[in-house]
Amino acid sequence: MYRLLFSGLFLLFGGPSLWATHIVGGEITYRCLGNDQYEITLSVYRDCYNGEPPFDNPASVGVFDENWNLQQDLRIPYIPGGDDTLNISLSNPCLIVPPDVCVHRFFYRDTVSLPFVPGGYTLVYQRCCRNKLIRNLPIPLDAGGSYIARITERTLLECNNSAVFRSWPPVAICIHQPVNFDHSATDADGDSLVYRLCTPLNGATPLIPTPQPPNPGPYEALIWQDPPYNLGNLLGGDPLTVDAHTGLMTGVPNTIGNFVVGVCVDEYRTGSIISTTRRDFQFNVSDCGQLAAAFFAPEVVCDSLQVKLVNQSNGTTSFRWYFDWPGDLSQTSTTVSPVHTYPDTGTYVIALIAAPNSPCRDTNFQEVHFTNGLPIIVTATPDYITPGQSSQLLATLPAGTAFTWSPVATLSDPTLLDPLATPMVTTTYTITAPDTNDCPLIGRVRVVVQAPTCAEPYIFFPTGFSPNGDGENDGLQLEGNFIETAYWTIYNRWGERVFEAHSANDIWDGTFRGEPLPAETYGYYLRVVCGDGQTAVRKGNVTLLR
Repeated sequence: MYRLLFSGLFLLFGGPSLWATHIVGGEITYRCLGNDQYEITLSVYRDCYNGEPPFDNPASVGVFDENWNLQQDLRIPYIPGGDDTLNISLSNPCLIVPPDVCVHRFFYRDTVSLPFVPGGYTLVYQRCCRNKLIRNLPIPLDAGGSYIARITERTLLECNNSAVFRSWPPVAICIHQPVNFDHSATDADGDSLVYRLCTPLNGATPLIPTPQPPNPGPYEALIWQDPPYNLGNLLGGDPLTVDAHTGLMTGVPNTIGNFVVGVCVDEYRTGSIISTTRRDFQFNVSDCGQLAAAFFAPEVVCDSLQVKLVNQSNGTTSFRWYFDWPGDLSQTSTTVSPVHTYPDTGTYVIALIAAPNSPCRDTNFQEVHFTNGLPIIVTATPDYITPGQSSQLLATLPAGTAFTWSPVATLSDPTLLDPLATPMVTTTYTITAPDTNDCPLIGRVRVVVQAPTCAEPYIFFPTGFSPNGDGENDGLQLEGNFIETAYWTIYNRWGERVFEAHSANDIWDGTFRGEPLPAETYGYYLRVVCGDGQTAVRKGNVTLLR
């Protein structure tokens, strides 16, 4: 029994029957060695975190003639030491490297004899599948890749070498930050190179993710999620473009997520194309963050010379405060959230410098007026809510006192001293009332809206269900109010997938191919993306009861 269970779990979570959901990109280049000999180099890239299973070893590269008849099936082992994890580097040192981006690269290389044939050859490597979170493809889990190199008749006759891109594009780029990447290539023959964006080729399927040998062509291009994405708008924002003459790639993304991009470089000799090098890759657009100085201080302080400052900065733990800027700079502090007492009433400017010794430092200013008067006491219950919840505000004022609330859009009734506040984002509510001393009575309360974590209890997957038709717990369904995308599968003890869901609304009724399954324990794999971009992955068991 234990041996059977172990074998089943191996098939569920570690066996070779699972298809890959990791392809990030790749390319094939070649170098002519003379005497019909060509050195072939295949580069394959995958997602470190979502990659399953590992890279192929060996990789199957098919050599086809012009009629797509297979001439050779090359089984190329990866180069020892030819695998590495790409570094993440950002052009702006003040940005923060995202923690959830990682790309792993493998190189394969072999020498092949390609005697002259009419029409030349096409070299092909195929793999499936791409990452589920890709935004500019409609069904990325069904999309594979065909990485090809055309060796034309002229290439064979003139011993041509393919163009080779100088470097791989950045693993991570930052939302709302310009892309300026030199996507140029070199050519050993000195041919003229012309660059263009091109649609990557599809290839392989989830059922046969590693065809050996590769399937014959011709190959269909990937279908874009259009609208809004297409070859003229691959990322959103300022469109991604590549300069035809220099290979400089520019654009400004405005959406967080993963995006497939294809680039081709055409090699011209004596006015005609002799070869094309194709590459496709994945841009991971992230919120790279940026250091920012921010704090809360009351605009007016009545009947007190003391102010309590609340530091709301991000990106650093080092601060310098100036309480009378730019007058008396001796009134300073390095405390995170200081309390300061002024010598007299009046108007003062408070300055906060975040990371004062860093070239990325940021400064924020606020004016505070100290005068006579009393503040309004305002409370809220709880101070911390999730989107859709409400907080009860309560301001204390003498009966009959006129007052105004702001902002009013998320208050149930701004004419009440105790309205319900239902903000979707963190909001500071202010109540203001007149005063005989010409000091407006002001009270503030901050209601913090916290995004729920992408885990229980906000995401719940049952551990059992009973599809017996009694109307209670008859179906297995993922539950959660903040789910943006969801994917989950159910496997039997032999590792066979008996159900697959692509939506949080999908329900399993305990059948497979129209037949009820027996009461026993099944394995599941679950991947959820919540509304704020958090991702949760779980594996476990679920019990079917009859």
